[in-house]
Amino acid sequence: MRPAEIDDELIATNPWWSDPHDWDAADVQMRAMRESPLSYAPRPLAGHTVGGLYILRGPRRVGKSTALKQLISDQLRGGAPPRTILHVSVEGRSAQDLADIVRRGADYWLSGGPGERLWVLDEVTGVVGPWPEQIKRLRDSHPSFSVDTVVLTGSSSASFDDAQKLLAGRRNAERSDRTLFQMDFVDVARALGTKLPDPPGLDVAQLGHPDALQDMASQYRPWLPKMVDAWDLYLRVGGYPQAVAAQLKDPAAPALKTVLMDALWDVVHGDAFGGSGLTHTQTESILRSLTSSLGSLLSVHAVAGKAGLHDSTTNSRLDALRRTFIAFPVNREEGLAPKARSQSKWYFTDPLLTRLASELGAGTPPDPTVLSEQQVGLALLRALEDEAPGAAIRHDRLLYYRSTTGAEIDFVSGAFAETCVESKFVDRAWGRAFQTIAASGRSVGVVATRSGLKRHTGGWALPAGLVAFLLSRV
Repeated sequence: MRPAEIDDELIATNPWWSDPHDWDAADVQMRAMRESPLSYAPRPLAGHTVGGLYILRGPRRVGKSTALKQLISDQLRGGAPPRTILHVSVEGRSAQDLADIVRRGADYWLSGGPGERLWVLDEVTGVVGPWPEQIKRLRDSHPSFSVDTVVLTGSSSASFDDAQKLLAGRRNAERSDRTLFQMDFVDVARALGTKLPDPPGLDVAQLGHPDALQDMASQYRPWLPKMVDAWDLYLRVGGYPQAVAAQLKDPAAPALKTVLMDALWDVVHGDAFGGSGLTHTQTESILRSLTSSLGSLLSVHAVAGKAGLHDSTTNSRLDALRRTFIAFPVNREEGLAPKARSQSKWYFTDPLLTRLASELGAGTPPDPTVLSEQQVGLALLRALEDEAPGAAIRHDRLLYYRSTTGAEIDFVSGAFAETCVESKFVDRAWGRAFQTIAASGRSVGVVATRSGLKRHTGGWALPAGLVAFLLSRV
């Protein structure tokens, strides 16, 4: 890029350089946050270390851009000089453009000494070419960029694996991988008016401690009716901030139709499947197959046949959904590690995504039983990601169990090796689930019910909303 082009773009995307006090009045994301009926301001980079290099990942349309603007606002209010902060979206740029922007910003625009600057390079996974190599080179050689605080964001995990390897030893921070998902159950419940206490942020390993669960069940029992009702609503509304805001404005409005249908379709067909050559009909077919198989083993060959694709193409499209945080696989376990060459179960990351195919006339949505299983799985995945960053990308920690006789347990993990979680979205009659748990050799099981709460010889039956509440990191 020519210096003049870079200058024009940086001036446009860094309004606090010229207006440090009122820049956010005209900023699109900050204005939308102020005008929204939804009180939600995630800070996924809270507690960041000065001089660290961070990777912030997550689905599109969950508020990453707003969170970055909020970070900048917090830094300015904290006394950071305006010209020590640079924000730019590099999506669609080349890797060389990225390097040119950083060098121009560092050598011409930014003030402050080495280590005093904050760089926010948004949607870096949309850069064309070997951007991780460019970041590595700049981190190794540029006297300021090498010790400044750097935030790289993206809506896809593509190329972040390469970046993690290349940047090993250059991150200068703990928990340098951060992920922002959709609003979790507690976020949504509180936003929609349910008063809940602060969740304990239960370590997933504590799922195997019956005494700990006994204490938790007793402590939070007064809120159970509210949690049950809030969980039912969460399964309908989901966690996209726009959908929750629409529910606040008009509880009777079908959130997907009025707010997110076109946007979510673009996320799937335009972003995840962009450039693949798939037709609208083929994308709908893949969505329909995933929706109809939630909670069951997914046959890639069957999906390919219905969509008119080769198995290899279908596998690559499923992987694209995984990399863009639209869907996630739960692999079969063998020794609490993923079993090679076995079928996976697939889930979406939000209830609204499961309704997308049916809203497009391509099938019926799943019932709450399957949606509850999906969202319990997501709550576990988020907790595992918080304890071991990258778990939501590797998909090697949240697994399912299948016996030689075909009996299944929905979720097992090395992180809670002696226990397991089974979803039975009913109010009673979950005894058979505990029989399967006992036959698997596990000492404790948690059965996520709809409203039932009861201690069992083999563990606990707990409402799904309580399980998600206990695991929440809000």
